[in-house]
Amino acid sequence: MKFKDYVKNLDPVPFVFLTITPLAAAALLSLYLYLYDLSWPFVLLFVAFYSATAMSITAGYHRLWSHKAYEAGPLLRLFYALFGAAAFQNSIYKWSVDHRLHHRHVDTDLDPYSINKGLFYAHMGWMISKQEIPDNAKAYGRDFEKDKIVMWQDKHYVAIAIAMGFCLPTLIGFVMGNALGGLVFGGLLRMVALHHGTFLINSACHFWGAQPYTNKNTARDNIVLAFLTFGEGYHNFHHLFATDYRNGIRWYHWDPTKWLIKMSNWLGLSQNLKRTPEIKIQTARWTREQSRFQQSLEKLNHSWQLRVRELQTKVDTAQARFLELKQEYKKLKAQKTEASRRKLIELRMELKIAKQEWKSYLYQWRLVLSQAPQMA
Repeated sequence: MKFKDYVKNLDPVPFVFLTITPLAAAALLSLYLYLYDLSWPFVLLFVAFYSATAMSITAGYHRLWSHKAYEAGPLLRLFYALFGAAAFQNSIYKWSVDHRLHHRHVDTDLDPYSINKGLFYAHMGWMISKQEIPDNAKAYGRDFEKDKIVMWQDKHYVAIAIAMGFCLPTLIGFVMGNALGGLVFGGLLRMVALHHGTFLINSACHFWGAQPYTNKNTARDNIVLAFLTFGEGYHNFHHLFATDYRNGIRWYHWDPTKWLIKMSNWLGLSQNLKRTPEIKIQTARWTREQSRFQQSLEKLNHSWQLRVRELQTKVDTAQARFLELKQEYKKLKAQKTEASRRKLIELRMELKIAKQEWKSYLYQWRLVLSQAPQMA
């Protein structure tokens, strides 16, 4: 999108807000550091408010309301609504409708923050530009009309945002002995940092990173951004499996939002956590890997193609066997009977052998494909 287009379609309210707040944060931070020494309690206040507002966006606005990846009780939903408003990223209703439109029409002209219109546009340009609202946009938020917390927050959004985002941290700062410190660290500086952390998912995560699951859209997994955004950086996975409550699916993936949701489930505050079956995830990875090597495969002579395809079939068969055994193992583990415990011991060995066989065939497939002579 060109500069003249921004001038022509400028939306003054978000433009002024997104321009003034970073300047105000920088000015008041400079004033605070001129008048006072930096103290750890106010750094912790920043971390606390950043975490509460960020996870209200990631776990609440995003995974709970936008994608229905799990269900949450009224206390948790109210927490998300209050601190989500403090993030100053619009109401649950508006945020979620925009996000659902993004997923439904990703990388097209109907995508509210399409990366195809430029990195800056996807980052924040779409917010400062007047956009045509699709005729069917209301259909994307119809389920919210029965959600009292969502509709209450939408109706009183500005008042809640100011109270929770500015007044509350200022009051806490006053109790701590410095109202200015509360406003700066818990309010303005925290809000600006969170803005651009969130915006990077719409921009950088559609521009830089890996695509291990699909290349049918521009979404990418970016580990650095996962650390900055409480797990939202595993964006390629998310765009393919949007209703999964996890973005980082392995135990070692940095996804504090996933851990928060799981913890809330243990405490009885949430339920019905949705997980994508492992077989779907592995099938997507394997399909993606095959597509990456398809061009190389087509350049091989007939005999080499037959060899590669034979190994490809063995990978498919071994993968299916491993995943089948894994499902059987999970079912037996849930039974907790003497017979199932004996069978589990046998299955562990079968699983180990099946996994080794799968990995062996996959390694051979990659090796043969990489070493095969290419036709001119």
